[in-house]
Amino acid sequence: MGERTRSWLQTGVILAALAVVVALGWRERQRFAPVGPGDPAPTYAAPSLAGDTVSLESLRGRVVLLNVWATWCAPCRWEMPAIERLHREYRDQGLEVVAASVDVVPGGIDALRAPDGPVARMVDELGLTFRILLDPAGEVQDRFGVAGLPTTFLIDRDGRIVERVLGPARWDEPPHRDRVLRVLGS
Repeated sequence: MGERTRSWLQTGVILAALAVVVALGWRERQRFAPVGPGDPAPTYAAPSLAGDTVSLESLRGRVVLLNVWATWCAPCRWEMPAIERLHREYRDQGLEVVAASVDVVPGGIDALRAPDGPVARMVDELGLTFRILLDPAGEVQDRFGVAGLPTTFLIDRDGRIVERVLGPARWDEPPHRDRVLRVLGS
């Protein structure tokens, strides 16, 4: 086989391999795209600080505010009191606040469940009464395509995402509270 034929053959093999990679990536693109308004909320469950496991599926029929956060995230800490006020005011109207902590503690995940862990300390310090999920592996980030903290999803009673908010927000004030009330009223 001549040098020129070998060069064409190598180029053809490289182009074919590249085409396969592009085709596979295109076919699986939904797995890597962030979810947003109108999309069904991905299946998700995690252990809670209280010791039970909470799944989004089990919350169907309620409006869910899913907040993804970490104790080391200053904007997360800043918005937590507003989320707590929203929770206290509207929980009896069908609002379920779920905050998934993606804190990773050196030495393993068991430390997160310890009474003196950073998540429990922050919950106590801020007087948070809504559900706190422990997700040190960041599964919520993978499933929802979360790129930064905090990220919050407003999910309707049918399990569809109504809103995705990147960054901290005053959830107990307009316009965020108004959006929550609209979803609660629908």
